[in-house]
Amino acid sequence: MFGRTFALFAVAMLVAPLAAGAAQGAPNPQWPAECPLSIGLLIDESSSMQGRFDDVREATRNVVDSLRDKPSKVTIIEFGTTAQTFRAGVDASDADARGRLKEDVDLLRAGEEVGGATNWDAGLSVAEAHGLDLVVLITDGQPTVYGDPATEGPLDPLAIAVDTADRLKRSGTRLVAVGIDLEAGGEANLAAVTGPQVEQDYYVGEQSSLLRRLYDIVARACGVPFEALPKPEPPLFPWRDVLIGTLAVAALITLLAYLAYRRRRVPAAAPVPVRRTEVVQPAAIDHGHLARRVREESRARDLAPGGSGVLDRDATDGADEPGRGVRRPMPLDFLDRKPPTNKDNNP
Repeated sequence: MFGRTFALFAVAMLVAPLAAGAAQGAPNPQWPAECPLSIGLLIDESSSMQGRFDDVREATRNVVDSLRDKPSKVTIIEFGTTAQTFRAGVDASDADARGRLKEDVDLLRAGEEVGGATNWDAGLSVAEAHGLDLVVLITDGQPTVYGDPATEGPLDPLAIAVDTADRLKRSGTRLVAVGIDLEAGGEANLAAVTGPQVEQDYYVGEQSSLLRRLYDIVARACGVPFEALPKPEPPLFPWRDVLIGTLAVAALITLLAYLAYRRRRVPAAAPVPVRRTEVVQPAAIDHGHLARRVREESRARDLAPGGSGVLDRDATDGADEPGRGVRRPMPLDFLDRKPPTNKDNNP
């Protein structure tokens, strides 16, 4: 029991000086009243800002445009549960750099990159490191965590943010807040971190008035009438988006055309079967059978009537004539020889 009492007493002792500091607060430095200047936009990206973020992005781009005739530097810091520098020291008078910065603003999203809580302390700490002339806090007015890493207690997140804001102001940076659609107590929170004077230290209004409030702040910081600021540039033709979209459509059309071609293509003709021609080798001649047949036919002629034992007339015809030999029958022994084995019919 004694331990719990002592712990509560210690926490109270820590919070009391912070609360007193919050009540008193460090004085806000004077407006720069001239340009060029270095301005930081400290943008609340907590989950509660999601419904307002289209207007926040549009107003941020227009603030960059309002400084284009002056070589002023723009730094954008995003915070939620944590905080980080989004872009630093961009020369708003450089058309190319200004155009890239305005395109990059479209990447800002509520409740995503830096978490969904509201850590004023972390955002102000990051701004302090840049040594800016003017910091504009854009928020819906209720810090919920503090520190890095973020924590919800035991200290009061607002008291911690006030202490960090006082360090920022003591370093010479003018701190101004713009509250959007504030809930009960929101205006007092803005006054605690900036100063007591409305329309000087902090501005409040509806979401639709954000751009006007930011233009008022830039005009006062540069020491010029509101009407003297350059009006927002008309939106640039989105060449990059159009080019990417055109390439995507062309790729899709090419793919569909290829698929249609594959589907309608005439199938290749079936291969014609090759008929194999078998070479039929002639049957070998049976010379033995042929010899027997010839002998039998010769014997039959010899034994035929009128031919038995008598010489063939044609064979003996002219034997008595001078110079004419006797015709003899051809011997058939060659039929018993083996068939030739080469083209020259050699034995």
